Amino acid sequence: MIKKSAFAIGIIGLMLNSCIEHEVIPAPTPEVDLNCSFEGNIGGAFVQYTENVNGYSCFPSISKQTLGGITSAQYLFSMRSATQIPYVQVGLGSISWDDPTGTQTPALSLFNSFFATYDSPNYSDYAYSGFEVAFVDAVGDVWRSSDVSIPQDAEFELNSIKQESDVSGDYSKFICNFNCFVYHTYSVVDITVVPQTTPPTMTDSLASMFIDNAIYQGFFKR
Repeated sequence: MIKKSAFAIGIIGLMLNSCIEHEVIPAPTPEVDLNCSFEGNIGGAFVQYTENVNGYSCFPSISKQTLGGITSAQYLFSMRSATQIPYVQVGLGSISWDDPTGTQTPALSLFNSFFATYDSPNYSDYAYSGFEVAFVDAVGDVWRSSDVSIPQDAEFELNSIKQESDVSGDYSKFICNFNCFVYHTYSVVDITVVPQTTPPTMTDSLASMFIDNAIYQGFFKR
């Protein structure tokens, strides 16, 4: 009788065990390791932006123009802060592809090959056909590089250009070095107007600032 009871208990145990659903632990989702940093001299003063310091974080973005069924894009990267105004932005463009709506993204193969080949781009206003640097100063004024400014020595380190993808997107990682003048146009009183008018006559005054020994680590996002 005892043996039969033990046998019955064993059968019940096996049946209960077979009814228990085993937890399936999914494989970890791969994530691209995305980092950013900036250092360089701006107007003679050393400037450094560090990720997660003073609110600075990585900020990839894109600018697009669509005309005649073709979309062109300039890829931008900056480090920005919710509590600090100044930042430096670099841009590289343009990639063009068939897209009459302006809502699509270029093929991954086009995106990857573009950044892999533009390691020493020429400067171009607004990065329409090359490289641009923009600096936003402490009062929010925007200073931009020019396609005719000297020197023109922007360089993306070849061994730093890496294309990687995960569930959040496709990326082209880089380390960029550059030295360039950036410019801002102020509106000032025209002192050549005598006597002065009311309101005063204004004229444009172009100011420049030099950025040198700049090293920017970041990424473009497709």
